Amino acid sequence: MRALVLVSLVACSNAADPLSIDAPLHPADASPFDASKVYLDAPPAMIRILVVNEVVASGSPDWIEVVNATTSPVELSDFIFVDEHDNFTKAVPFPAQTLGPGGFATVDLDGVVVPFKLAADEEVWVYRAGDHALSDGVDWADGDSPANGSFARVPDTFAPFVTSAHPTKGAPNQL
Repeated sequence: MRALVLVSLVACSNAADPLSIDAPLHPADASPFDASKVYLDAPPAMIRILVVNEVVASGSPDWIEVVNATTSPVELSDFIFVDEHDNFTKAVPFPAQTLGPGGFATVDLDGVVVPFKLAADEEVWVYRAGDHALSDGVDWADGDSPANGSFARVPDTFAPFVTSAHPTKGAPNQL
């Protein structure tokens, strides 16, 4: 007679608290269990220092806005941004500027100084330059950043993105 044994795996990085779950368990599928695989769906951890707060993808020029999501000043030039997740071939450093806690910074994307512009269906990702640790990013669909509008977090910093009829370059976002 065969016995069915169910094993529950928990991802844990804190040995003092073995019940602390760091990542969700992988959803069940029809494939057989493979002991050589790790069955965890762990999205890339974001360090959330500079957070993408607003994008204008149909402007003249296009632009992105980031906000310092920490309680300490941040040197912007320690960060880069790209328009394709994990593709650093066109990575652009932010200008040398210290951004205070909760402060906004914007960068115009003109296709010249910054080697790309934004499209209607696009993405922007911010990484720490030294180790390419993902800080934050956003991927939007066609129509999310319409002409004369933006795709913005309302309220600022950690809210979900919404389509806004009122771009607020360098200022708190509004609908």
